[in-house]
Amino acid sequence: MNNQEVESLLKRVGWAIFSIIAVLIMFLLLAVILGYTTKATFSPMLYFWLVFWITSLFSFFIYVKRKKETSIINRAHFNFFVFQTMILTVIVHYLGTIESFAAVFYAALIIYGVFLLSEKQSFIITLLCVIFLYGLVLLEYYDIVPHYSLFESTGVYKNPSHVAIRLIMVLVTFVLLVVVGNRYSKIIKKQSQDILKVQNKLKKTNEELREKVKELESVSVNLEEARETLEIRVEARVKELEELTQNLEEKVKKRTKEIQEKVQELEKFQKFAVGRELKMIELKKKMKEIKNNNKK
Repeated sequence: MNNQEVESLLKRVGWAIFSIIAVLIMFLLLAVILGYTTKATFSPMLYFWLVFWITSLFSFFIYVKRKKETSIINRAHFNFFVFQTMILTVIVHYLGTIESFAAVFYAALIIYGVFLLSEKQSFIITLLCVIFLYGLVLLEYYDIVPHYSLFESTGVYKNPSHVAIRLIMVLVTFVLLVVVGNRYSKIIKKQSQDILKVQNKLKKTNEELREKVKELESVSVNLEEARETLEIRVEARVKELEELTQNLEEKVKKRTKEIQEKVQELEKFQKFAVGRELKMIELKKKMKEIKNNNKK
């Protein structure tokens, strides 16, 4: 069982425990108020057992909260359920048993068990409720234990026909509650399981998405590093090309200057050579004229 199922079970158990605690506290306050405002007679032992029940519920919640396995939690919860049924029987005894509305508390406990325990366990709790209630009624009927009444006793608990009718009604009610309750409980538990499966799938999908996001973030970081590295390389290459271009420009300027100087030298030489050629031609003309003049 995973942690999510344990947490879900602890939530349900915790919610149920604190619901019972709230009901018991309200009932305790109501008993105190009725004890002072009406002629109802509440035995001091009733207050003791109510406080004891509330205290045991807190103790059980602290105990079960430390457990990490659903099997242990379920087993402990069922055992505590049996314990609660015994405490409830004592409280029902001090509330008047068959002469009062106390059997309603058994019905509430059965409904509570139907939705929080397995089908088999809920039937066991129902059976225990029947056995404890029937046993208590018989013990009071035969005066083995004293009978308590909130108001003046009507002696109904000594009337065989009345007792038999009440017990049959209680038995039918308890059986209907556990049968119908288990049917609806199965539907609700199935829906809860389906919801839990969907939650698990969503959790798994969410974890997968987180992994994908982490991978994408890692790829993004790698791409960013590659981009920065590429930018550094490009900047270095551009700088190299700029330096090379600058060197080439300087070389071209230097070469151009050298060529210009040579051209100037060639132009000077050409002027000199052409001037000399012209002078030679002129001298040849003069020498020819002189020869012609001498012949005459």
